[in-house]
Amino acid sequence: MTTMPRSTASSARSWTAATVAAAPSRWASTWRSSRRWLPLCLLALAALVRAQPLPGTVIDLASGQRLDEAAFVKRAANAPRLLLGERHDQATDHAAQRWLLQALQQQRPHGALVLEMIASERQPRLDRVQRWLAKGNRADGTRLQELLDWDARWPWAAYGGLVQDATAAGIPLFGGNLSRAEVNAWLASNASVRFPMPTARQRLSVVVLAQHAGAAPMLEGMLAVQQARDIRMAQVLAAAPAPALLVAGRWHVLRGTGVPGYLPPDAPALVIALASPGETVDAADADLLWVLGDE
Repeated sequence: MTTMPRSTASSARSWTAATVAAAPSRWASTWRSSRRWLPLCLLALAALVRAQPLPGTVIDLASGQRLDEAAFVKRAANAPRLLLGERHDQATDHAAQRWLLQALQQQRPHGALVLEMIASERQPRLDRVQRWLAKGNRADGTRLQELLDWDARWPWAAYGGLVQDATAAGIPLFGGNLSRAEVNAWLASNASVRFPMPTARQRLSVVVLAQHAGAAPMLEGMLAVQQARDIRMAQVLAAAPAPALLVAGRWHVLRGTGVPGYLPPDAPALVIALASPGETVDAADADLLWVLGDE
């Protein structure tokens, strides 16, 4: 789900990025409209990935303290499972993903990269391509996109750099999403969805209805899809070699609504929420707030 979490400024344990920068919040548009951002953002993305210093500001939500680059990377590197919640239409988020992957790789070997952008049914193809690359074969971005038969609904121009970085470093890739057939089956379901997180249903219902005009008759099916995606990503992440990084939409990684609620008790995870200046994320939902964008 691509829309960003609503402000929870009333919470005593929330941290507003307005203390970092007073610029207005940049709310992401829906997934359909967000596809149109790509041409304007790619130039910014290309420039940002070349930046070496830590982009933006990282806040420890429990303490409200800023983390410098060394402390942030160390904490992320020590996590056996790392959940990074993006806004799909933000070039700054895609650049930050690449920065973090490279920073972590410099600290320790990376066990796995799990992507919402790839259906888990595609794993056999992913494995074949990665075995082929491991033999010393080479593929540029265009060729790699073809080999993976990349889903065009997720712009390769936005995610291809991350995938290329991972394959070049020999980091195993895992698909974490549902197939189209599975999505259609869940959409057609009529069973009431039960969430283990007490406020998940209410919060996600608000988001679905705000994103999709006339979605009320399909609300149960859309909630079922959301939950099924979270369960699938949790299963893949828990089974993937550690340390593992999951990159997914922000609603998918928050503790109150997403993947953490379906991870086994013995699978601790660090949750990082990417945000724009002025946004607020509650400490109950994430461990770290990574504020990106212009002040």
